[in-house]
Amino acid sequence: MKRLSFYLQLYKAFLRTSVVREMEFRANFWAKMMYNAIWLGFFLLTLKIIYAHTDSIAGWSESEALMLAATLYFIDAVIATFFYFGLSELPTLVRQGTLDFVLFKPVDSQFWLSLRRINLDQLGSLVVAVLLGGYALFRLEYVPSLSQVALYLGMVATGVLIFYSFHFMMMTLSIWLVRVENLWVLSEVFAQIGRFPTDVFDAVLRRVFTYVLPVAFLATIPTQALLGKASAGFLWFAVGWAVAFFVVGRLFWRFALRSYTSASS
Repeated sequence: MKRLSFYLQLYKAFLRTSVVREMEFRANFWAKMMYNAIWLGFFLLTLKIIYAHTDSIAGWSESEALMLAATLYFIDAVIATFFYFGLSELPTLVRQGTLDFVLFKPVDSQFWLSLRRINLDQLGSLVVAVLLGGYALFRLEYVPSLSQVALYLGMVATGVLIFYSFHFMMMTLSIWLVRVENLWVLSEVFAQIGRFPTDVFDAVLRRVFTYVLPVAFLATIPTQALLGKASAGFLWFAVGWAVAFFVVGRLFWRFALRSYTSASS
């Protein structure tokens, strides 16, 4: 219990520091909020143009595609808010040798790297994602049951953990490759694929994106669960994938640290 209390207090300190940092550069804070809104606007415009010529793509209506977009946008916003910027600084820490200071701290290094930077300008994106999902359900004239909502939230949580673990492993490669700030692009590609329903791919790729590289669990399957088109059994499969990704990511981090040469060496 004392250890848990210590980490909770530490996270509160991270949060306070993040709030102070954002308030020091308020213009930058609002500029990022505007940028995120514009980015989402362009994506929705693209979706609108596509569906202007058809009523359905691989069995997905425009409103269902909006729900899928809202799901992925929400997961992406959670990652960007709570994990992304801290992990993306890992290559810089390795290159400058300041990772030494992290490893010497009396705290789990993965916890410190993952959660110390809370990007509050993404909170607006979280709100927009929720509103977009509500709008999509309104257009569908569909009210999911409590069990469907619970299944959906469980799927979203596993999607966040899978995406986080994948990004963490990509950043961990910097231990060997050092100057590779652009490794985040690999995580972005992972998310870009998840932006489309897996039904648009052929049978082989659908199986790959479900059972090998679980892109389907980022948005497609959670959205299907909310709309009553996916069984609860998929949740256990998603949990298994999420736990496996997290464990592998943690083991990979510990393995990578054996190859890390500190700045003092």
